[in-house]
Amino acid sequence: MKGRTHLTIGLGIGAVASVSQASEMIPVVLAVSAVASLAPDLDGNNLLNKHVTKTAKQIKKGGQLVGGVIMVLSLAAYLNFLPFLDGEWFTQQNKLLFLALGAIIIALSMRSQETLKNILMTILSLFLLYYAITDEMWWLVLFAVYIGAAGWFPHRGFTHTIWAVVFWAYMSHLLELSTGAENLAIISTMAYLSHILGDMMTKKGVKFIAPITNKVFKIRI
Repeated sequence: MKGRTHLTIGLGIGAVASVSQASEMIPVVLAVSAVASLAPDLDGNNLLNKHVTKTAKQIKKGGQLVGGVIMVLSLAAYLNFLPFLDGEWFTQQNKLLFLALGAIIIALSMRSQETLKNILMTILSLFLLYYAITDEMWWLVLFAVYIGAAGWFPHRGFTHTIWAVVFWAYMSHLLELSTGAENLAIISTMAYLSHILGDMMTKKGVKFIAPITNKVFKIRI
């Protein structure tokens, strides 16, 4: 099932649920249901991580050139071939750091685009983790863990199992406590589950209770 179809279903769930919500909570409910309906496909490329995927593509395409230029300039500055860069901030240590940065960019550009995307999502999750732990936003801690780990699983793997549904439900419960939106955990979990049920309607199906069993669950219509 295509991402836009999943999103439409998720927004539909959010729209119906919004009828009983306070007006200030409607945008929260719609946003949460939209994200939940797309989240299982963070194990691949979808609407939620498309900008990260584009960034990975750009790094893959031009990373070796950019990294090489940074390394050459940093090395030239370190050897004092560029005296105009010898400012108070551009110390020898910072020159070496830029040299290392160039090497890292080159190394990353030699990885596959999918691996690059996963690395960038993991880096993003680490920033979110720092912010979440600092502000004691425990739902965001779990969300950061989810987006950082999802891409490393095979497509329609862990994120499409009952265990992921339970994880998402608990995270949504913490979000409900944080926002005060009534029944947000149920709405979010239903939107997440709608994605999995939608994928069960496809030929490939879903291994819903893996790794207990690799049985593929399909809904015949």
